[in-house]
Amino acid sequence: MPRVDDEIMLKKARKFFPLAKKLEPSLFHLNADLVKARSKLNLVEHIAVSLYKGVYTSFMIGTIILLGGIIMQDNLIIKVGLISYPLFFLVNFYSSLYYPRLLVRKRGRKIEEDLPYALRHLLIQVKAGVPLYHAMVAVSEGYGEASKEFRHIIENINAGKSQVEALEDSISKNPSLPLRRALWQLLTAVKTGADLTKSLEAVVDEILKEQLIAIKKYGQELNPWTLMYMMFGIIVPSLGITFLMILSSFVGLVVDKSMLAVGLFTLLVFQYMFVQVVRSKRPSVKI
Repeated sequence: MPRVDDEIMLKKARKFFPLAKKLEPSLFHLNADLVKARSKLNLVEHIAVSLYKGVYTSFMIGTIILLGGIIMQDNLIIKVGLISYPLFFLVNFYSSLYYPRLLVRKRGRKIEEDLPYALRHLLIQVKAGVPLYHAMVAVSEGYGEASKEFRHIIENINAGKSQVEALEDSISKNPSLPLRRALWQLLTAVKTGADLTKSLEAVVDEILKEQLIAIKKYGQELNPWTLMYMMFGIIVPSLGITFLMILSSFVGLVVDKSMLAVGLFTLLVFQYMFVQVVRSKRPSVKI
C-alpha cells in the first residue's frame, strides 16, 4: 500500500491520470527503476505525480516572478516570468520523473560498500553448519543497505514465500550487480543442493578483486583531476587577478570590490562542483 504522503499526492495528481496513461508507453523503461527503488507507485501513478509536481512548482515560481515584474513595472522581469512557466515545468517534471533512477544508483553504491563484509559473515555462518535462513538472519543487521536486502528476503520468507521465491524477488528488485550475482549463487545452491561455501568464496573473492581494481583506477584518475584543479582553482585565478591589476594601470580599468566578489563566488562554485564530481567518481568501497 502507498504511504500516507503518497496517497495525498495521488489524490492531488488524479486529474493528470488520463495524460499519464497516454505517456506510459513512451516511458515504460522507467518501470524497472520504480521496481528497484521499491516504490509503492505504479508507472501511471508516478507519471501523474511528476506532472502534478511540474505544474504546481512552475505555477508557483512563475507567478511570483510575474507578479514581481508587474509590481516593479519591469517588462524584462514580466517576460522572464512568462518564459519561466514552461521552463520550470520541464525541469521539475523530468527531475521528478527520473528521481527513482537516482535513488537506485545511490542505493546500489551503499549496498556495495558493505557487501563483501556481509557475504564474508554469511560464508562463515554457512561453513559453521548454520542453515541458510538463520545465516541470512545473522547478516540482516549491522551491514547498512546490504543488511536491508537480506532483511527483505527474511520478511518475504516469514510472510509465506519459499526461499526460492524470496531470493528471486530480491534479485529482480536489487540494484547491485555484485549482490545479484551472490543471490544467484544462493538460489542455485538452494535449487540444486550444491555446495554453497565454494560458490560464496568465489563471489567474495571476485567482489574484493573488483573493488581493488576500482581503487587503483580511481587513483589513476585523480592525477589529471588534480592537475585540472591546480590549473583552474589556483593558477588561473592568481594570474587573472594579476593580469587585471596590470591592465587597470594601462587602460584605467577599475577593479572594485564587486568584481572581486564575483570572481570569488565563481571560484567557490567551481571548487564545490569539482569536489562533487570527484566524490561521485569515488568507488563504493568501505575501508
